[in-house]
Amino acid sequence: MSDSVLTLLEQQPDLSQIKLISTGKSVSVFKVLQKTPDVEHIQVVRVLHNIKNHYAIKREKDLLNYLNQFSEFSRFNEIRKVGFYYLQFFDFAGKRNLQQLIAKKGALSPKMTKNLLANMISSLEKAHKTGFIHGNIKPSNIIQGKKRFILVDWSQSIPSLSSFDTESILGDKRYCPPERLNGELDEKGDIYALGCTIYYALIGKHIYRLDNIEKTSEQLWAQVHHSIRKINRLPIFWRYLILWMTQKNPHKRPTLEELKSWLVDFTVPKWVRKDSLKVKSDYPEDALSILADEHYLYPIFKQALMYEASGDLETAFNLYENCAFRGYSRAENNIGLMYEHGDPINQSYAMAANMYHHAFEKGNPYAAYNLARLFEGGLGMPINLEQAYKLYKFAALRGHLKAQNALGQLYQQGKGTPKNLFQASFWFGMAAHYGHEQARQNLEELLQR
Repeated sequence: MSDSVLTLLEQQPDLSQIKLISTGKSVSVFKVLQKTPDVEHIQVVRVLHNIKNHYAIKREKDLLNYLNQFSEFSRFNEIRKVGFYYLQFFDFAGKRNLQQLIAKKGALSPKMTKNLLANMISSLEKAHKTGFIHGNIKPSNIIQGKKRFILVDWSQSIPSLSSFDTESILGDKRYCPPERLNGELDEKGDIYALGCTIYYALIGKHIYRLDNIEKTSEQLWAQVHHSIRKINRLPIFWRYLILWMTQKNPHKRPTLEELKSWLVDFTVPKWVRKDSLKVKSDYPEDALSILADEHYLYPIFKQALMYEASGDLETAFNLYENCAFRGYSRAENNIGLMYEHGDPINQSYAMAANMYHHAFEKGNPYAAYNLARLFEGGLGMPINLEQAYKLYKFAALRGHLKAQNALGQLYQQGKGTPKNLFQASFWFGMAAHYGHEQARQNLEELLQR
């Protein structure tokens, strides 16, 4: 925890008795006493260190406000912007998460685990009906409240549609459903992560023993290839349930309705009871390459990046093309760049624009920025500053620093949008804060004038 975050909270006149709960690269969590004119109450404050993705923060805020109508969730009370931080205020739900609870008291009893499962099903039903998935279910994101277990941290929650968001593997890779390696994530992904979490609740260890595995490639390998460790240690009915919930094929996993039925009669399909597991727990020397050979898109894309960085552009192009044919927006964007630069293929602004557009339609901010450049410069198309402005703004709101700087320049010059020096300084300042040097220079010049 940096001293600046603690100082930030101490400077808030309504907060006192500030106590750190947890800290990470992008979020710190505190327990505080908040005093208002009418009442004093204990709050949990999540301090967001990185606020450049305005779109994701607003999306989370809207979802949290919607979930406030249900008792299953910790009530979201306020979001407050202070400098380059956002402060999210929630009712205090409990002092321990599931991971801390098990570390202190040991694995849960089957009865307590059944309550945990019922609580999570109820919470996910509410979220899934909105078209959103949680996307980061794990023991540390489940709080033990007074009457129930509460699912928290909705920062990775996204719509259940294949898009740039589903391609970007965020959250804890130790609980990542295997289909996400192909840029796919829907309600069954939450079922998978919940199954891994239920195993942890009953045994006190990770389902694939990944707690101390730091390499992302090995974490993802385990999701695709490893089998449940020491499955016979599980009570028989839970054994079948977790086997069902953590199927590598998402279509074989249960629905929330089927999980609700299991809570009543412990029934699973016959094929689950007959399924025999071959114990797999080893790691190959180069997990990423083998996953790529098995046609998973994320590893193929990562390989393409490495070939491009080494100067082997032809191999990189072929790998990107492999991904692009299957609709992977990150590869579509990078192929667009190769067409624009004319290396290793003939230059074609038309093909570049086409690839950027396909990726932009899937919500890719990098492609939106690149397409905006073509419109602004009239590269392969007539100059269209209004369209460039819209695309720069789309990318800027999603945290793209170059787009934020470019948007500031359009506001400063009054191109594609009315001149607005306040907006120009805002976007220059945002990009500069996160390390964009040209934006810093633009801001200094603007302030001098």
